[in-house]
Amino acid sequence: MSDEEKKIIIDEDWKSKVQKEKEELQKKLEEEKSKKPEEGEVSPEESITPSFETIVGILTTDAMLALGVIAPQGSQQVMIDLEQAQFFIDLLIILREKTKGNLSPQEEGILNNSIAQLQEIYLVRNQQYHEAQLRQAGLKPNPEK
Repeated sequence: MSDEEKKIIIDEDWKSKVQKEKEELQKKLEEEKSKKPEEGEVSPEESITPSFETIVGILTTDAMLALGVIAPQGSQQVMIDLEQAQFFIDLLIILREKTKGNLSPQEEGILNNSIAQLQEIYLVRNQQYHEAQLRQAGLKPNPEK
């Protein structure tokens, strides 16, 4: 082919196609923004209000994640990390010590209940962990006396 025979075909339509795609994408984004959040989801307008209960709730949730009581969001699998769980429980205990005498009865009750529940779960998980290690070593976890 000679240079004279080579032709460049320019698709003048591409600009309008790109513009149309851009408008469709913008429309989808606007629909997503206007959609009400599903149950369990929190929209930015409904964000959590900072409070003492929120602090306790966050630390408790982190401890429960570490204890494998609840799965991380979007996951079906739990991971147990006893050291991390102990860290969050210790933080709650420190919080109780540092706020002693400055909490309402309700706040004190929430904090004490959270610590007690987490300590109980921690003890169970710790025992399960040690029993699993004994089984792996070929020993019976609870030998009959």
